[in-house]
Amino acid sequence: MSKPVVIWDKYIRIYHWLIVIGFTLNYFVLEPGETIHQWVGYCVWILVFARIIWGFIGPKRARVIDFFPTPTRIAQHLRELKSREIPNESGHNAVGGMLILLFWFLFLAQGTTGFLLEETDAFFGSTLVENIHEYIAHSLFIGAIIHVAAVFLTGWWGRIELIKPMITGRRKP
Repeated sequence: MSKPVVIWDKYIRIYHWLIVIGFTLNYFVLEPGETIHQWVGYCVWILVFARIIWGFIGPKRARVIDFFPTPTRIAQHLRELKSREIPNESGHNAVGGMLILLFWFLFLAQGTTGFLLEETDAFFGSTLVENIHEYIAHSLFIGAIIHVAAVFLTGWWGRIELIKPMITGRRKP
């Protein structure tokens, strides 16, 4: 019997679930402007910043170069999906890579607008910055729905385990 294929390192898995928790708390549970909301937001901002650094120094599957979306990689992934043969050793695909990059941008922008609203006199109470902050939060929520749907659809259609490896780090061969 073959050994399971290592897909995600411990940092990627912990990062992923902490982002899920942080976003869920700030979007659904905590009151905007409250101190705990701010601290959760700052923690998410730091996590994303650290993840970007990990994307250049971490193991192969964590690296940005492994999932960076190029037209060739996007076409390759779509061919793999069409044939329902996604390689078992694959990590994030190029289509998912587009969403990852968008998430990083949105989370960093979210933290920055939150900081401007709460920590700077120039933007405190700014309706424009508040609206941008709210719009980004809703965009992240829509992105999360797309992400979850894509995971289930790709896993089913592509005949590949996607959820278990984000928990255990490994995929059956």
